[in-house]
Amino acid sequence: MRRPVWLFSMDSDQFHGPPMTTGALRAYFERYGATARRTAVELVHWRDPEELERWKKTVWPSRIRPLVRRARSEGLEPVFGFSCYCWNAAEFLSLWKEVKAEEPGILTVAGGPHVQQAEDFLGEEGLDVVVLGEGEQTFTELLDAPSREAWSGVRGLAFLDAEGRLRKTAPRPRIVELDRIPSALGVVALRDERGRPLYGQAAYETTRGCPYRCAFCEWGTGAIGTKMYQYSLSRIADDLRRLVAGGVQDLWLTDSNFGALPEDEKKAELVVRLRKHTGLPRNFSTSWSKNHNRRVQTIVRMLHREGLLSHYHLALQTLTPRALELSHRKNMRSNQYEPVVRSLAAEGVPVAAELIWGLPGESLEEFTRGLDHLMTVFPNINIFGYTLLPGTEFYERRYEYELETVPVAGYGKARGEYVVGSHTFSRREGEEGYRLVTAYIVLVRGHVIPLTSRYVALEGTASPSDFLRFLFGYVLDRLRDRTGLGPEDALALYENRARLYVDCLRRRQRLFALLREGARSWCGARRRPDLEVLLERLLGLDEAFAPREGRASVELHAFPFPADLVVASLSAMRRVDRALLLASEPVVLRVEYPGGLGDVVRDPDGGAWLGGRIAGAERASTPAGRPIDAASLL
Repeated sequence: MRRPVWLFSMDSDQFHGPPMTTGALRAYFERYGATARRTAVELVHWRDPEELERWKKTVWPSRIRPLVRRARSEGLEPVFGFSCYCWNAAEFLSLWKEVKAEEPGILTVAGGPHVQQAEDFLGEEGLDVVVLGEGEQTFTELLDAPSREAWSGVRGLAFLDAEGRLRKTAPRPRIVELDRIPSALGVVALRDERGRPLYGQAAYETTRGCPYRCAFCEWGTGAIGTKMYQYSLSRIADDLRRLVAGGVQDLWLTDSNFGALPEDEKKAELVVRLRKHTGLPRNFSTSWSKNHNRRVQTIVRMLHREGLLSHYHLALQTLTPRALELSHRKNMRSNQYEPVVRSLAAEGVPVAAELIWGLPGESLEEFTRGLDHLMTVFPNINIFGYTLLPGTEFYERRYEYELETVPVAGYGKARGEYVVGSHTFSRREGEEGYRLVTAYIVLVRGHVIPLTSRYVALEGTASPSDFLRFLFGYVLDRLRDRTGLGPEDALALYENRARLYVDCLRRRQRLFALLREGARSWCGARRRPDLEVLLERLLGLDEAFAPREGRASVELHAFPFPADLVVASLSAMRRVDRALLLASEPVVLRVEYPGGLGDVVRDPDGGAWLGGRIAGAERASTPAGRPIDAASLL
């Protein structure tokens, strides 16, 4: 019998792709490991916690545990290796504790960004050793080590010695020539035995490293490091061909700063050529360079022109100078990125900003002011509640910055924590910030009232954040019996935003009736009767474009004003003249919907891409009813 090794990985709720990380570990060991011929490595990859639970009830007792016991009877030590990220650490903590309770002879090994602060995890019952930094070489040497006494000679390990003291071996230098790592696709199957694709998505790295050391991020720590290294173009081309041949439709490049290196333009050209020759991939996503230079803009426009670009994000995170300073960040000046963003928005490029609520150094007033401004510039903004993660600078300095936190639901001892207070904002402000973030995600990112909120922002006489908070609270208060959540449940709202979003849109007519009532109430409370009719008409537009359940469909919507021109202006981030909204120029819009709400969409970010699209417009005054192609205006 060969020594059995199982490598476990699990995807997040929103992504299911081939196990490239554990695949690379296996491929490296099988090529370079001294004991590879005497070892059998198996990849176990789960889509979600439900699959993991089924494995525990069926595969573990029927197949894995008997193999473990047989190996132990033959003097072999079975190995369970876990690839840990923030989205799976809680489940893996429970799993290695459970299997060790049943079979103490298993060697449990954890690696990945979430366990780099090893002392927080080695004290947990069931974990034997943590891999620090890049895993390929370290894991291979660990498997080749003849005994636990030999671990001290393996670089990049953390473990407890016989007296229970933490031991960390010398740091392992990073791999400079990445092509030395065999492709994970040599050991990872992309199709099943009948030839059907196993994965519609894939995460793939062309570089390792991030030049920034952001205090809130794990990227510049642990295995990543600040120096950027990259695979050769020939290696990348070969892997990308394998992925599309395997049926992968959505490609996510896990590079930290795509577009920062001159070779990145050639990588994008590879993707475009593949699309033209094979029809795949259909969508391209990545983490874009923080320096949005001309090369980045060229790549973005190329991918958008070919219909590949799912998003282009500018990771600003905050506009508050003190928060940027403490985070070790420096954004581009607004006069540098705003013209670019407006130009891209006018071209229809899906450009968005990224913000984080809860960073030390920021107050709620400053965050709100920044959000209000960015809503006048960006068609979309991705906002995240700040989760304090092990191994980051803010985690280490949490007491200095007086960080008040609450556990992230489901993390348990995995140590994911929402920051709800700091030395620059109170707990009350922290919770109010989460209410605002949830209101924006559900109502704007979820494509519920993006046009109405954008009009309020561009009109410039009222705070769009105030508008969103008021409407969100108004709706929640009146749906409390149905949702079980009220405006006061700040963190519960944030954690349950996906369920709340889908539930509300499944009752679309009731939702928009409440939004209209709320808008009228807001106008009265803010003494803005001049906005009532305008908001009523804009909410009618938003209702027409809101995501639908079921299959793709087409609907006709009549408006008493030139709705197509209003949509075109707002989509291009141009201020709409009131006269246009009040004009008596009836138009009928033909709106197409992709459908799938609740089946495809699991969160409001997904809903943003499932909104309706104008396929045509017809005006009563058009000679012979000749249709106007309003889609070209967008």
